[in-house]
Amino acid sequence: MKVFTSGYHFALFLLASASFSNQFNAATAEEEPCAPVSTVTDFDVDSFVSKPWYTHQQAPTVPIERNYCTRAKYNKRKSNTFLGYEIDVDNYTQDAEGNKYGGQLCATIVGDGKLAVAPCFLPKLLAGPYWVLAYEEERGFALVSGGQPTFRSENGMGCTTGKGVNDSGLWIFLRSRDRDEELIDEIRAMAADMDIDISVMNDVDQTNCVEVLTE
Repeated sequence: MKVFTSGYHFALFLLASASFSNQFNAATAEEEPCAPVSTVTDFDVDSFVSKPWYTHQQAPTVPIERNYCTRAKYNKRKSNTFLGYEIDVDNYTQDAEGNKYGGQLCATIVGDGKLAVAPCFLPKLLAGPYWVLAYEEERGFALVSGGQPTFRSENGMGCTTGKGVNDSGLWIFLRSRDRDEELIDEIRAMAADMDIDISVMNDVDQTNCVEVLTE
């Protein structure tokens, strides 16, 4: 079993190039404008970060071969980092062979239901949007988007975010690794009602996770 990490300079290059590419494409697109999405109001960030989130569906931001056992843990810091981040993020995912990927990121609160996430060595100006579009702690779910969807899909099913590192991503989180198809379908319907193209989402397999076996 191997553990893979990304180089800092490569991450910086990806963030810069992806942000430029997404902004250029959005500026030159001539499709019907995408409907503005709204984030959760009266967002309780302390509750949101209190326990791990397990991804059950996601748009491609990593190779589909790594769509196994994806989860995120958060820690709200007692004092901010040197660059001003308030939240530690621990991401984990693996492939079918049990090779582990992910690592530490940092997050900052930028508005009601709006966070921004980046490698901890980057200034907050370069952090990517992480918007909570729906969240119910009692039912244990969240719908999160990598910012405002700006690209209208050719299939006519709605809009998507970009495909780079920043301004990209769509996730369905549950508090449990156990899959709840009825709840997932309900969350997908919420996203579709927001003019989001849910056809881009792939399933994440939360069974046979190395992390669970080694805890």
